[in-house]
Amino acid sequence: MQLTYLKLKDTVLLEYNLEENFFHILNNNLLPFSLRDKLIDTVSIDEEDAKALSKIYINNLSCLEEFFTNRSLSLSRENAKNILNYLELSQLNNFSQKAKIMALCHGLSVTDDFWITNEINDKWENFNVRENPLHESFQQIALFGKSLPSITGKFITPELTVQGAYAKAWFREKSGLTLYKAGTNNGNEPQREVLASRLLNYFNVPHVNYSLEKFNNRIVSKCRSMVSDKYSIVTAAEVNTWCNHNNINFNEYVRNIDSEMFYKTIVVDYLIANRDRHDGNWGFYCNNETGKLECLHPLFDHNNAFDKEFMRDISGGNCQLIPGKTQKDAALYAIKHCDFRCTKSITKEIFNDREQYKTFMNRACELGLYKKVSFNILGLCDKYVPVELKKDNTNEYWEKLGMLNNNINSKTQHKEIER
Repeated sequence: MQLTYLKLKDTVLLEYNLEENFFHILNNNLLPFSLRDKLIDTVSIDEEDAKALSKIYINNLSCLEEFFTNRSLSLSRENAKNILNYLELSQLNNFSQKAKIMALCHGLSVTDDFWITNEINDKWENFNVRENPLHESFQQIALFGKSLPSITGKFITPELTVQGAYAKAWFREKSGLTLYKAGTNNGNEPQREVLASRLLNYFNVPHVNYSLEKFNNRIVSKCRSMVSDKYSIVTAAEVNTWCNHNNINFNEYVRNIDSEMFYKTIVVDYLIANRDRHDGNWGFYCNNETGKLECLHPLFDHNNAFDKEFMRDISGGNCQLIPGKTQKDAALYAIKHCDFRCTKSITKEIFNDREQYKTFMNRACELGLYKKVSFNILGLCDKYVPVELKKDNTNEYWEKLGMLNNNINSKTQHKEIER
């Protein structure tokens, strides 16, 4: 019987054969959260109990389908269809298609160290996307939509598992894996993402630093991978599903793990008028050795910050982390439950336009972080100053993870283009 192996690095977690309805779980506690506690082992099931085996097969197939679907690129992602055409794959959005994609790319992802192989002796060191050369053709198609001849032979790429809707691609640089992300046609998403990143440098909020560059005549935002050999990323969506399956209150579970970062995220989203904090772009650091969630990972993915509609809405729009509350009400509550600090004084020159500046600073005043002073009687030239400046204590976050000297939060060595 030909088996497929789901591994975490070189550790086999699951071996299965769909045709034979064979599923053998070797380590449930290290499985991806979308499979953990949900898959059923068939080894101890009586083969003559057809009814039980049928239910197990339906359950396990559903679990794998969810895992593959969440892991493989969405057809809504820009240039996704070009990638599929390059691989001579159809654009059907079904389990069979997702399984083919996973088999072709071995399920390799930048966000974690899970992968799939049909060879038990295959070694992680030969597939690790952080260490092995990436197939450059996928980068050109994923970021620029180029049409290239169909590929033959083996390849290593994370582009078949990259999530999101925007054109993006991973490149290997001297500092490590770096994500290049473009905006929409005539859009300023990269500029807004970089602005949000710069602003977070003025507060004690762990975050991924973005820079702005012109790459092959296209403006992109750039950031480094925040995954390491020790820590993988688990999305809030995956953990929420796991919590529901185990009758655990998700919001309480999150706050028990890392209430500080949870509340800081809410404050940040109101300050930067972010409309895109869905449960796929925030989540947790998971320890690869123990399978346990350590804390919320640094903030990232801010290309939908300073949304004009959300800036002009005095309520800030709906809060996605606390359903039923506006962003303003949630932020006013959250800032009382975390140590949110101003560490440096912000000047208006950092902003791309006056509306962004006024919105951010007025909201900072509402939250008690800044106060407004005027230069003249008419109050036409407003200036904002911090209510209090405090020492930046984000090193404590990085020290806890053993990542104090990481490159995630450091400024890039590349010269940024003018805004």
